[in-house]
Amino acid sequence: MAILAIETSAKLAGVALTGDGGVVAEREFPARMALNQRLADEVLAVLGGDVRAAGLDAIAVGIGPGSFTGVRMGVALAKAMAHALELPLVGVSAPEAIVAGLGAPARTAVCVLQPARAEEVYVTALEVGEGGAPIERAPTQVLTLARALRTAEQQLGRAPAIVCGGAAVAAAQRIGTVFPHVRVAGEEHALPRAAQVAWVGATRVADAEPTAARTLTPRYGRLSQAEREFGLDLGLRG
Repeated sequence: MAILAIETSAKLAGVALTGDGGVVAEREFPARMALNQRLADEVLAVLGGDVRAAGLDAIAVGIGPGSFTGVRMGVALAKAMAHALELPLVGVSAPEAIVAGLGAPARTAVCVLQPARAEEVYVTALEVGEGGAPIERAPTQVLTLARALRTAEQQLGRAPAIVCGGAAVAAAQRIGTVFPHVRVAGEEHALPRAAQVAWVGATRVADAEPTAARTLTPRYGRLSQAEREFGLDLGLRG
């Protein structure tokens, strides 16, 4: 199964083409200030310069949380391509993609912490399912680090065995004081990667929402800057 994956929620963006034998092509590049100039060209590059000749079976896209602008651009492009090519479209959250890259055994409890703003983090509690597929146990929330760790423990019903994500790397010592026996994953598991998005997407193609090319919604997790400044809630958090 040939799957194009687009991941643009983090500071390092990526696109990947995967097939039954694994990753066929993958490209990663800095997202800040250049995403709008590079994304379409990078997609075309991994597809060998010809979208239709690539023989795609589905498209998977990272839906966040993360950069508001990055997530919007990636999801918009994925939806446009899925609509034009009449392909299944699967959304994969950043925490799901990060956990997919851990290679942890089934039933492993994982807490993903991603940078949000100021003293807060995005926190998502997940469990590794059979075959390694990530299963979210609760919606992503934006909390202080201390509350995030305790909230994840409550949602999982036990202390996480692994804490990962960009905010986990920066707070490894503080996490260890709360969960002395936890494994804090390193920088290699700080960000979602396009190949991980593709892998998770492949497990869900059969159940893809038929209208996703029109209805797929990013997961922002918090209010945008404009909503915060003007006291609005436009229902964009997903």
